[in-house]
Amino acid sequence: LLRRGETTISPSGPILICSRNNDLQTIIDFIPTERHSDLIFIQNGMLQTWLSENQLQTATQALLYVAVSKIGDEPVDGGRSVVTGKHAPTLCLLMQSLALSCQEIGAEDFLKEMVEKFLWNCSFGLLSQHFNLSVGDIIAKQSDISRALILEQLNICQNALSLSFSSMETESMIQRLFDYSLSISNYRGAVKEWPWRNG
Repeated sequence: LLRRGETTISPSGPILICSRNNDLQTIIDFIPTERHSDLIFIQNGMLQTWLSENQLQTATQALLYVAVSKIGDEPVDGGRSVVTGKHAPTLCLLMQSLALSCQEIGAEDFLKEMVEKFLWNCSFGLLSQHFNLSVGDIIAKQSDISRALILEQLNICQNALSLSFSSMETESMIQRLFDYSLSISNYRGAVKEWPWRNG
């Protein structure tokens, strides 16, 4: 485990980057270029533009559906974590060793999963903060607003990424987002990492 200011990187093996998005550039600038193929990015938001700018388009990426309300709490597995890329099998094994689920998927499928997770973060973070409610209470008390906000943002994502979601895919996705929120019903989201999400 490397913390801020520490400088020793192992000579081989995957490197998990578990940081805020705003710290990514500093971390990449610190890691030798020859180790870039070993990076596993574990961040929310859409990193695609930033990855391209840093010649990291083929890097391993993961989306974790795990909630920890505060330090010391047991993680709650949302059952939806996915990973794609060279080191996907390694991350799946690590997650399994922690009794958390994770599935390896292809790059195209990952893009759609990324949009879905992005919509959850942008919608439920904003609504949690605005209404001062947990994500479970948002489903119970503000489901119509939740649905409208998800649909509005989905249109933006489809245009930005040249993706197309059918009406059936859209309905299934909204149901999964609601189900995930109910699976971690006490979690309170917030608007974070503005440039990478709602911004």
